[in-house]
Amino acid sequence: MTDEVEDIEIDDEELEEEIDDEIEEESPLKEDESLSDGSGRAIPQIAFTEEVTEEIEEKASEFSEPVEPVDPAPAAARTGMQTNAVQSTGMQTTTVEAAGVPATPARPTLINIVGTLVWSVADFVINLIVGPPVVVPGSGVSAGRSTVKIDCGDGYRVQTDWYFPTEGQPDKLIYFQHGFLSPAATYNVTLTELARRNNAIVVAPSITSNYFACDGCSLTADQMHAAVAELFAGDRTALQNSAAATGFEGTLPTRFVLAGQSAGSILAAGTAGYYYYYYEKAADDRKGDLVGVLLYDGSAANGALARALDKLPADLPVLQIAGVPAVVNNGGEANAVLAEKRPGQFTGLQLVNGAHSDAFRSSIYGGLVQAFVGLIFGQSTPENVEAVQVLTQGWLTDMYAGRVFDENTRTGIYGPVGAPGTSIVDIPTSAGPARGYVLPGPASSLSPIERVFATLLHSINADDYAVCAADPAACNA
Repeated sequence: MTDEVEDIEIDDEELEEEIDDEIEEESPLKEDESLSDGSGRAIPQIAFTEEVTEEIEEKASEFSEPVEPVDPAPAAARTGMQTNAVQSTGMQTTTVEAAGVPATPARPTLINIVGTLVWSVADFVINLIVGPPVVVPGSGVSAGRSTVKIDCGDGYRVQTDWYFPTEGQPDKLIYFQHGFLSPAATYNVTLTELARRNNAIVVAPSITSNYFACDGCSLTADQMHAAVAELFAGDRTALQNSAAATGFEGTLPTRFVLAGQSAGSILAAGTAGYYYYYYEKAADDRKGDLVGVLLYDGSAANGALARALDKLPADLPVLQIAGVPAVVNNGGEANAVLAEKRPGQFTGLQLVNGAHSDAFRSSIYGGLVQAFVGLIFGQSTPENVEAVQVLTQGWLTDMYAGRVFDENTRTGIYGPVGAPGTSIVDIPTSAGPARGYVLPGPASSLSPIERVFATLLHSINADDYAVCAADPAACNA
């Protein structure tokens, strides 16, 4: 069957007359016939009648009320509609993105691809050379290695070392993050002592320091910090399974401390901030699982420490054991940030003659790694090495007891906060007396050339190449 369509002829003049008649009869608009197009026909000049004008003014007044400003969510976390103004041929057009549909992610650049390849090879070789974790003989601590999956980017599985006290029931959990290009196993003496002295299970993942990571899944990037924070959310299945894979048969302690040395302190602090972000709307008792943050000559690079302190409650201890201001710690920048964000509060000690490697203790390859680190960052004195563990033990005990800021009941070593470099305390140790300035310690005395080197060194933590990274706030939204 076919449809037949007839051609219809329309009389233009009759159609125009009908339309004009309808406008005159029904339209609330009026015509000014004083204008002409030169052909003798009047051009309708449209003006609103009084009735229409009043109606428009009434409608417009509905939109004149002041609008409450809204704090915008992070770009990647937004799921509403977005508009982009585009100038084209003198007109402004609007492109509307459907609700819930994210923008097309950026692709890795050539420098991301090549840099990540080179860095991955370096990580592989370093881990191969360092080998598995080794405990100090007779320490009463055992060690094992497994992996843990961190929900960063497309999924990130990392080599993870565990240290377990062999006697008694561990009642503390310490997450420890290594420094730049230093796998967790290189800290084997430090981690053994943390487990032994504090009756604690120590978990230490080896996370890449890849400066060229396009997805931000590296040691100093917020994307990784947010993802590590998720390890402590919920039932902590990933951590529990990782511990079980080493032969551990118990249940991990619920409450925990985040600790890190050098660049690892950036992750420790950043993770603490995102942990609180994650539980922003959750019960306070869940936030209370995190009892404190320990920084070992920590870094304020990339702004992670400052951002974390802005998120954390003032009564959550964030304590630092610092070395002398130097290029490697950017002139003690972290000390200044702690003092700025927590004025008048005890935030740690700067060891007299302290070295960046005071908290880095290693016995692998007969102490060759330790000797190399000392050559680069300065040799540690025996009393300062011991002071790190003495201070840590006292502070951890007080963190778990919730009394760090209670001067009447705390048992660790603290001191009164005063002007920079004016308050100093004694630290008794088995290796002899050590001393420390209450933070903020003496002001930095870096020379101009040292300042330049410090800036260059710490720029590697800026994550300039994380061009296709998701907004970390969206990870825990």
